[in-house]
Amino acid sequence: MKKLGSPFIITLHYAFETPLHLYMAIDHCPHGDLAEIIVERDQLKESTACFVIAQLILAIEYLHGKNILYRDLKPENILIASDGYIKLTDFGLSKENCFAMSFCGSPAYLSPEMLEKKGVGFESDLYGIGTVLFEMVVGEPPYFDENMDVMFENIKTGKLRYPSYLSI
Repeated sequence: MKKLGSPFIITLHYAFETPLHLYMAIDHCPHGDLAEIIVERDQLKESTACFVIAQLILAIEYLHGKNILYRDLKPENILIASDGYIKLTDFGLSKENCFAMSFCGSPAYLSPEMLEKKGVGFESDLYGIGTVLFEMVVGEPPYFDENMDVMFENIKTGKLRYPSYLSI
């Protein structure tokens, strides 16, 4: 994180550790995360979603340019700074490589490649951008189901259904 320098990625200003804890001084983002905003509003206006997704695309493009896979795109990892712009955070699953075989991420946001255990590359992050966009305008991830097995099958083979109120 210390090496990163994008306006849409959280900045690590300082870090130190004790025998029991790691402390990190990062940007203050007083408006919480995108998940809180989606829950509060149920869904976002398409114009707001476009504003957020444009920033997210620039953040992911920056990471990919540095050969970093993010691998955990979800609204909870997108903070809202005091100026209203996003800050991508939580690099715990990120990997400095253009391909990864490990199975990781949050269930509703996993890409089909991840579920099929084929390994993932940059396209998995692009899938994550799409899931975040869908959740912003619809209010839940694209293939969400309370039953995780059903949800995983939907992600792998389901047909994406768009609500009629979307302008697509």
